[in-house]
Amino acid sequence: MCPILSRENYFLTVINEANQHEVKRGSLEQEMREVLLKLAESVRSNEAISDNLLHRVNHIFEQYQAVRLKVSLVSKIEDLFFDEDKVERTSQQILLHTEFVDEPDQLKRKYMEAIISLLEAIEKNTLNLQTCIHCGDWYIPYQRAKVAKFCSSNCRNRHHYIHRKIETQASL
Repeated sequence: MCPILSRENYFLTVINEANQHEVKRGSLEQEMREVLLKLAESVRSNEAISDNLLHRVNHIFEQYQAVRLKVSLVSKIEDLFFDEDKVERTSQQILLHTEFVDEPDQLKRKYMEAIISLLEAIEKNTLNLQTCIHCGDWYIPYQRAKVAKFCSSNCRNRHHYIHRKIETQASL
């Protein structure tokens, strides 16, 4: 996928906010949310993405033309060294712009950008998704963390505090 169409790891923000979004049953937004969550679930469980899921993604792309592409030429100054004098030459470089059609606060755009962000991360082939055992948020663990269970040190500390408190009360 070239160019990059979305913010890196934006899908995590949208997935973790998905329960707060009011979505009409049978709407395009509901379909987009379901597809986003199924894609994330397949990555988390290290399963191949099914043909049915790919078909649903392509169907969403057909239904919602979210991205507008523009091409422009920009001046690029090149430094060429000839003899002792420095010569500058101006050439043109192609610049590809991508922009979303809708405003950033619309759910369709949020879900579309999240799906694109997740697909770009899958394409890079370095994605490892997990859910926090304390708060349930999705996160990408650090490279060194082989067995990460929590999205943050706050969740880890809170989880252990609560479990120690429960164990203390049970022993009384």
